[in-house]
Amino acid sequence: MKRLGNFSRKLSRNQEIRAFLNASRAILKHASFEDAARAIFDETRGLTGAVSGYVALMSEDGRENEVLFLEAGGLDCDVDPELPMPIRGLREVAYRTRNPVFDNDFARGRWQKFLPVGHVTLHNVMFVPLNIGDKTLGVMGLANKPKPFNRRDLEIGAALGDLCAVALSNSRNLDRLREIIQEQKQLLSKIKTLEGLLPICAQCKKIRDDDRSWQTLEEYLSQKTTATISHGLCPDCGEALYQSYIDLEKGRKED
Repeated sequence: MKRLGNFSRKLSRNQEIRAFLNASRAILKHASFEDAARAIFDETRGLTGAVSGYVALMSEDGRENEVLFLEAGGLDCDVDPELPMPIRGLREVAYRTRNPVFDNDFARGRWQKFLPVGHVTLHNVMFVPLNIGDKTLGVMGLANKPKPFNRRDLEIGAALGDLCAVALSNSRNLDRLREIIQEQKQLLSKIKTLEGLLPICAQCKKIRDDDRSWQTLEEYLSQKTTATISHGLCPDCGEALYQSYIDLEKGRKED
């Protein structure tokens, strides 16, 4: 019996290690958070023995859950998927405390009243928050484990919930990176560069274009670049153009 117990514990430990490795690989494999979250959820469900569950993110106003997917576990569920899922009941406790919580007598407990008509029957539930930094941005729900949820389930849920949060952060970073790359492409498409030999008149400074027509410098730059041309005088030109005026003013002061 002792050997059987040791073998059982070793097998359980190996299953946990394999599940954590698979969950970690899912973060690298899937750019989509929904795909990564589903893979991590399945590993969590397998380790804890839960039958039903879902992963959801908090809405922008912080009032509702926005469900990414729902696993009924083969049980009847007639809830309209368009119905809002307010953050309340035991789910709210997980959000507020930022820690996993469970209830093994959910069907007869005080949280049952928050379920909509047609919802999957829930005998027991566990909610795992998805924490990034000092914010809880979502939750993983697990339910209907044949045996009661226990403290080890809380530990497993917390660890895999952290990996799910990493997947969320990674997905958002990848989305932002794609946006930056697209912005850079759009910016580069607007930038016209000047390169090669540029024929320019030594006297009037007009530039000869590819069609052998001559254009003023301002016309050429406005067509070939995105620059906006403005005019002014450098100190040398200003002095040359207004030297006579300067000399006249100087003579007046001397008189």
